[in-house]
Amino acid sequence: MIAPALLFTWSIALASPAITVEKTLDTHGWGNPQRDSVLDGVAAEMARKLSGVTEGAVQVSAGSQLRFLLAQQNINDVHVFPLTVRHRSSTDLAGTLPALLGRLERHLPPTHFGLGTTGMGGILTTTILLVHRGLTFERPLPRRADLGTMMNLSGALRRGYFQPRVLVAPPGNQPVRDRPAWSDRRRAEVTVYFDAGPGTYGVEVIADSQYGPVVLNNHRVYVGVSPPKAPMARLRAPEPVHDPFLAAKQLAKLIHLKRTQNGRTGLTWHDELAKLARTHAVEMARRNALAHGSPSSGTLVMRLREKGIAVHLVAENLAEAANPSAALQAFMDSPGHKRNLLLEPLTHIGIGVQGRYFAVALVQHAGSK
Repeated sequence: MIAPALLFTWSIALASPAITVEKTLDTHGWGNPQRDSVLDGVAAEMARKLSGVTEGAVQVSAGSQLRFLLAQQNINDVHVFPLTVRHRSSTDLAGTLPALLGRLERHLPPTHFGLGTTGMGGILTTTILLVHRGLTFERPLPRRADLGTMMNLSGALRRGYFQPRVLVAPPGNQPVRDRPAWSDRRRAEVTVYFDAGPGTYGVEVIADSQYGPVVLNNHRVYVGVSPPKAPMARLRAPEPVHDPFLAAKQLAKLIHLKRTQNGRTGLTWHDELAKLARTHAVEMARRNALAHGSPSSGTLVMRLREKGIAVHLVAENLAEAANPSAALQAFMDSPGHKRNLLLEPLTHIGIGVQGRYFAVALVQHAGSK
């Protein structure tokens, strides 16, 4: 990673692009997010790695590389929106940014940002990391811990979030632990334990909001084992599935396989659930927003009641992913989503897909009234 001395050099050299980004964000109604020097370092490293691509706006495809660099710096915010642009001047950058910023979700405005630029042959490559930080920890979460360690998790919640809870996924197929973490102040406070054997523990913070539950942080703690020294290599990205109904069925098969591998019963496909999920996926794609709540139909529970579908247990997983395999991986990397998929009492499933948006409805004893 970039040394602190070089970070200072970058901050001087990038004054013009940074001002361009700040002005564009403010002009388009995103306010004034705080610049973060650690994010600057990660953005500069990503810009260097991506400096060989063609001119124009490009979407960062090195997701595993970005996640690895963020994890190295103990940045565990879930909502990180990366932009990489090739340009010749700040004017070019200013002209490209508005269209890219239009893809941001209004209910997840950037609170922090980092920026890095590198030059090659007269072309500048600028990477911008826009972060929505819903929880600010008092102390950085550790990447490593000894077996049996207790960790006190404490931090301030951003306005608009309430009733936070922490989910811990121990190594292997052990059950996910769900702990309430709210106090009488606008804070998340809880103690978690790494006492279920050596391996990788997932630690996730979820809070309620007017848009439904929102995952704020997802962190990996390596207990009795060493953290990875390099990002996981990706041999070839799977092709996206363009048929939404085929994609839904493929994801259902993957979920069935994952449940059986973990000793759970399979789930029965439910056409009405699938229709509800499909409608929600279409709405999320139209709004360009991954959210459990809908301005028109409310939550999944409300949608089920509207259709007269009686259930005893409800869970919903949402993902923005390139294909069903990527959606399943995103679910399994999140303690909360993993817990939902592996709930034993579940009996029925319905999945809807629209473009990159996946909605999975999971219920127990679905049936018509």
